[in-house]
Amino acid sequence: MAKVRLNTGGKLLIVLIALALIGVAVWQFAIPKKGDGGDKPDALEGTEIGANADGASSGGDSTSSNSGGSGDAVAVNAETNKGLGRPIKIGIVTWGGYAGGLYANGGLKTAKESIYARYGLNVEFKVIDDYPASRDAFKLGGDAKGGIDIMWGTVDSYALEYDTLKDLEPKVIMQYDWSRGGDAVAVTREIKNVSDLKGKRIAVAEATPSHYFALYLLSQADLKTSDVNFVFTASAVEAASLFKQGKVQAAVSWSPDVYQAAEAVDGGHILASTKEASALIADVFISRGDFATKHPDLIAKFLLGWFEGVDAVNKTPEKSFQLMADAFQGVELDDAKGMFGDVKLPSYAENLTFFEALGNDELRGYSDIYNEASNLWRKLGKTSGRTMGKDTVNTKYLLAIREEAEKLFGKVEGVKKATKEFDFDFDQAAKDAAKTSAPILTRRISIFFPTGKFELDDNSKFILDEAASLAQTFGSVRMRVTGNTDSQGNRKSNVALSEKRAKAVVAYMIDKHEFPKDKFVVIGAGPDNPVASNDTDDGRKQNRRTDFEIIK
Repeated sequence: MAKVRLNTGGKLLIVLIALALIGVAVWQFAIPKKGDGGDKPDALEGTEIGANADGASSGGDSTSSNSGGSGDAVAVNAETNKGLGRPIKIGIVTWGGYAGGLYANGGLKTAKESIYARYGLNVEFKVIDDYPASRDAFKLGGDAKGGIDIMWGTVDSYALEYDTLKDLEPKVIMQYDWSRGGDAVAVTREIKNVSDLKGKRIAVAEATPSHYFALYLLSQADLKTSDVNFVFTASAVEAASLFKQGKVQAAVSWSPDVYQAAEAVDGGHILASTKEASALIADVFISRGDFATKHPDLIAKFLLGWFEGVDAVNKTPEKSFQLMADAFQGVELDDAKGMFGDVKLPSYAENLTFFEALGNDELRGYSDIYNEASNLWRKLGKTSGRTMGKDTVNTKYLLAIREEAEKLFGKVEGVKKATKEFDFDFDQAAKDAAKTSAPILTRRISIFFPTGKFELDDNSKFILDEAASLAQTFGSVRMRVTGNTDSQGNRKSNVALSEKRAKAVVAYMIDKHEFPKDKFVVIGAGPDNPVASNDTDDGRKQNRRTDFEIIK
């Protein structure tokens, strides 16, 4: 490029422009303004949360390219992330549950004209697929190089690791997805139900959501961990590989590896997945305590923008596929579409339901899953912690955005029970087939009725809440409820009585927990399916039971 010689007047003009720019910079960055700087109290009163609370987009030139999306990234300046001065750093993994957030951000870094830019936020999603590395980054904190302010987790894994993190005063702030097929159990030909796993070798990555899935299935089938032979692996991918090599009879892993493994083995198939166990593995975001205390307004806006992204993606998911393909290494467009199909993105209202934020009582709310997982891990000696789920979550950020969220998504009139939310159609043909189809899991519960009676007492209702929790866990498939009796008395009368008892059980679960009627198939088996001898009092007692079977 040719050099240009400036005369004295031109030089003077340049000096004046430079002085003016320096003055603007001093006014913009060095002079404190109302609402800027300093630590904010751990409260949200008076916080502006609306879409234009901090102005529109930040404007100005981008400071870096946006490797996780299209367009330029938003620069951090006085109009973005007030009081922080850097991006909010969020640790994620390669997973379809982030579709809503990537849409809100326009990629891994905040793009101009994105939802987060409009909210005055600058967000950086950091893909850290290595689990220990993601926890190390969380311990460092977002102010440190390589650190993060908020990390991903599953409720079950958080229950296991909470004690190692509690000095950071972490709190769950939102649920961003349910696994709906992303986790599954591949088994060999001869294994038809969970009980068939007894004595078998099961490959699984220890202390992971896959491990929790296996433990839950075993517990519901009344199997102990000593009844199976766990083969622990370094990763879920390795677990699937061992199954493909024929070294184990079962593997608990995730998509797509677990499905590919099942297809690669002659007679291999999927025994159960989170497509059926649709309320088992919930993914959540966890904030460091210091970050949440100093920046409650940023968290509130982050949540509101996320739910706006979820709303858009749930209506038109195709828009998120390219963003995921760009964000995740080795993920093509078709892969991204498949990843999205393995999750459910909860809305704002569904988050209120999950966390029981408005006083509702859920069978499978956050605290229920956390406490259940904590008990399972404690029985294995993996943790000694007894912190209750309610003490590991903070719903004030969700509640703080309610007014703005209702403007965007509609009025939240109370909270609908999660048992009323189902993603499938109960057609009559499938219901008829469910009367005789083989179950994937059987849970036997003893409910005692007075002789010749079928009414439930208060103790029976309490016991049935356990069965109702199982029914919600496997929310997308049917449950067969079979009444059984001992052999005493007339067979025909026993069959009729056992059916009335099964119907009474189902009526309670429909009335109390608001399940759809078509979810249940009622069978009266009378004395025809004994599990013990009818020649002893103890045997007859075992035979007077109700079986709850999960039917694909």
